[in-house]
Amino acid sequence: MKKAYAVLFGTFLLVACGEDNSTSATGSLNANDFGEGYTYTIPIKYDEAMGRVYQGTYACNYHPDTKKFAWEEYPESLDPSSYKIVGDSLWMGPAEKQISDDPEEQLFFDTYHNYETLSLSNDHNGIYGTWKVTGCKRILGDTEIKCSKYIGGISGIARTMKITKDSIYIITIVDSDNLEPNDINIGNVIQRSFGFDIADAIIKQLIIENTIKKGSKEFLKQSFSIGNQLFEVVSTPKFDATGMNYITTISSNGKTCTNTQRLGFINEKLCKEERAEFLLSARDKSDDQLYYKEGPVEGFSVDNNDEFNKCAKGLPTEETKQLLNQYTVNSNN
Repeated sequence: MKKAYAVLFGTFLLVACGEDNSTSATGSLNANDFGEGYTYTIPIKYDEAMGRVYQGTYACNYHPDTKKFAWEEYPESLDPSSYKIVGDSLWMGPAEKQISDDPEEQLFFDTYHNYETLSLSNDHNGIYGTWKVTGCKRILGDTEIKCSKYIGGISGIARTMKITKDSIYIITIVDSDNLEPNDINIGNVIQRSFGFDIADAIIKQLIIENTIKKGSKEFLKQSFSIGNQLFEVVSTPKFDATGMNYITTISSNGKTCTNTQRLGFINEKLCKEERAEFLLSARDKSDDQLYYKEGPVEGFSVDNNDEFNKCAKGLPTEETKQLLNQYTVNSNN
């Protein structure tokens, strides 16, 4: 199966930067608060004799000579996977195991490529039917099974696959029972959002000295303080028809900045809309050769990081800025 994005992501995203009149995101959540789920369809074909499923038989292809996108067959993008059905268990993995003479490279292959994932179903006819994806996997050819909360590299979700003769429909929903309390990376907030170039080792020392303090963790919320200033971070996932959305707010002294990130896969409808900025959003903009490279455009990844960081730089008080400036190599403040 194509690997789902394990990163965060709208075409139109606004940063909320103003007085904080919102209610707490905790204490009244239910399943509907996280959205009805995000569905992605993968066109497929089978080689049942070989136990192979080929995905991506159609893709949204970018043609740089005409600067056009087309939903069309792209044989080079076909990604064969093996599948094995044992009773109500479905194992899916790579068609072949990658082998290396280098133990470190072999470990890399086994960790990121040479494994099968387990799905379960009591409603299937062979491979066709509805399958619940588990967090269990095993190295190709081995019998030892390892299970975790992570599904497709993401925790806090539940995923099902509806497999038909020509498509796999992957439905991902937020599983609140599997969500873990936040553990905010204060160093990233200080460096990326507040704009202070402070070494990680110094930030760790400031935490040890209690100049920077982490507050108690709650469901989807965590606070921290720098000197006398308190900050609160709330993170809320929402998976719906628009994609997998993550909304994070940082608040202090009645002011709130909101970071919205959205990701998902390109389907036929999105491809035919031909919005280049959106369709190419998941490609690395720092490398023009890759950004405009001909070939399949598989996913989108959109955020408002620039607006959010601009807003967040206005959160620290002058007292907090003076404290942080003592430890700063270069500062944008």
